[in-house]
Amino acid sequence: MLATLSACQKEDVPETQTTAYPQTWQLVKMTSSWTNTVQTGTALSWQETYVFQADSSFTKTRQQNGQVVDAQGTFSVRTSATGQHIILTYTAANSLIGSCTARALQEYLLVKPNDTLVNTWEACDGPRLEYEKVAQ
Repeated sequence: MLATLSACQKEDVPETQTTAYPQTWQLVKMTSSWTNTVQTGTALSWQETYVFQADSSFTKTRQQNGQVVDAQGTFSVRTSATGQHIILTYTAANSLIGSCTARALQEYLLVKPNDTLVNTWEACDGPRLEYEKVAQ
């Protein structure tokens, strides 16, 4: 029982980040959860980036139909049995929050081994969004 308890506690410990900031991640692929249609490049419904800063703040920016919208907040990085996750907490409600729990002002991203970020919005019929790191 003690081993199980300590294993669970390790899951919730924030991982220390030693990577360089700022980091910019750009939307590169969108997959519809309904039709499995894939969009990439200029065929994407919108262009979008996350910029993560060393002070644990972030900005999400979306360009769509000639308009630019952004949202800000803070982020934390956690590691669990399913891998590394970035938890975004927005400062205010915003249409850019791609999450099953948008009212909670949080969004979750999975860090994939191939240096890709993937949202979790598809779990509740949103699109699967994949982001790649932009060279700084």
